[in-house]
Amino acid sequence: MNYSAGEVAKKLELTKDSLRYYEKEGLLPPIKRNQSGHRTYTESDVEWIFLIRCLRDTDMPIHKIKQYVSMLMKGGNESIPRRRDILMEHKVFLKEKITTYQRLSQLIEKKLNFYDEALNSDNPETAHCMDYATEWEHFRGILRGVKHD
Repeated sequence: MNYSAGEVAKKLELTKDSLRYYEKEGLLPPIKRNQSGHRTYTESDVEWIFLIRCLRDTDMPIHKIKQYVSMLMKGGNESIPRRRDILMEHKVFLKEKITTYQRLSQLIEKKLNFYDEALNSDNPETAHCMDYATEWEHFRGILRGVKHD
């Protein structure tokens, strides 16, 4: 099955500009054109673009994607170790980012608990401690309870 640029963009939740950018940057294999000169994407092209999209969505820099894609396009077994290294480095990066987001999520959860406690309290002192200085003191206490490197 063949797809137009608009269909691919919609299917992968991209813009047509992103597709053109990926092509201009050499991230895609040559895309065929129909008799009218419009790009026609195969299922294989869509899968290729999906991989690039996954790498971009996980913050892999374009220059790393270019390295990886260049080796994929050339094929051959000699680049497999380097391709694997690129993905392994990115996996480590993602694990670190996930750990950071988990810590930040804990911090936000504690902050939400503070607000819930203040909003649901019958104690007038607790309910009125929303000024910046008082809240910051409480927040600093929360920060001490969250591991940060």
